[in-house]
Amino acid sequence: MVHHNHSRRPDDDRVEIRTVRDESESVTHMILRGLSVIKNVPIRELEPLYEQVETEALDSLLTHAEGTESTVSVEFATDDHTVVVTHRDCVCVRNGDHLAPT
Repeated sequence: MVHHNHSRRPDDDRVEIRTVRDESESVTHMILRGLSVIKNVPIRELEPLYEQVETEALDSLLTHAEGTESTVSVEFATDDHTVVVTHRDCVCVRNGDHLAPT
């Protein structure tokens, strides 16, 4: 089952999307899904993610963190969005300049 959370602060025009990885879904697809929701476009219309972040390295890092029960998060920018991926198979995509600390 695919989950998305949308949030918006009353005094802020930025939008934040949080999504959780489906059991059989890759980290890359989870990120693309979050970006497609916030941009309101189909995944196939997005630029390839590997142009923004080293996807294989990201997958390896998150797999290692899960295997060693370590805490890790990776933050990167794409276009006008900030993406944060955590070791808990969650992704947060926010439009605007910066993510609020979590």
